[in-house]
Amino acid sequence: MKTHRLLLILFIFAFAPMVSQAQVKPKLQYTVGFGSSIDGMNLLYGVNFSNELNVRLGKRTSFNAGLSFYQSLGSYDDKTLPAYSNGKNNEQSSGIFITPSFKYDIIQRPSGFNLAFSAGPSLQLGGETFLRGINFGSEIPEPTYFTNKYQRVGLMVELEAEWNSKNPNRKNAVSLSAFGANNAMPWYLNATYKMRFKVGKK
Repeated sequence: MKTHRLLLILFIFAFAPMVSQAQVKPKLQYTVGFGSSIDGMNLLYGVNFSNELNVRLGKRTSFNAGLSFYQSLGSYDDKTLPAYSNGKNNEQSSGIFITPSFKYDIIQRPSGFNLAFSAGPSLQLGGETFLRGINFGSEIPEPTYFTNKYQRVGLMVELEAEWNSKNPNRKNAVSLSAFGANNAMPWYLNATYKMRFKVGKK
């Protein structure tokens, strides 16, 4: 049984380079993206905007330098608000994320379709305002706003599907990424549509 598994693993590693040779990827690529986001800790929804510079290292590996921005737009959960809120939920969260990561193409097809996984440390500069119930001596906790400012390093992971467009110098992609910090994963979850452009020569 172990021999069969070993042969299967060797076959996969031997076959993978043949698949990756079916297409020649450019050395440099620049990517812009936008999409929707969820702050899982505070039950908020929002939008994200991303910029990436991708440097190809090998047939399947590359390095990404990413800069993204997230801003919440509202809450998807009904909450008891403080009396001074006048019926408006003032919770919010936002952040700029600086993310160097390594990317590996799990699947490469001659048609130009790629499925890739990337991971790396991410520096978040941002913060949040959230509601928590505080007991001031009464039996029912009173909701109160709290604010945190963040300059923290977490982990960003991403699964991305990429395919050719009608423009030979551009590719389309969609990704699902997650940011985790302070032993919470995912803290933020992002679904992003991307446009990727060739930079320079192959």
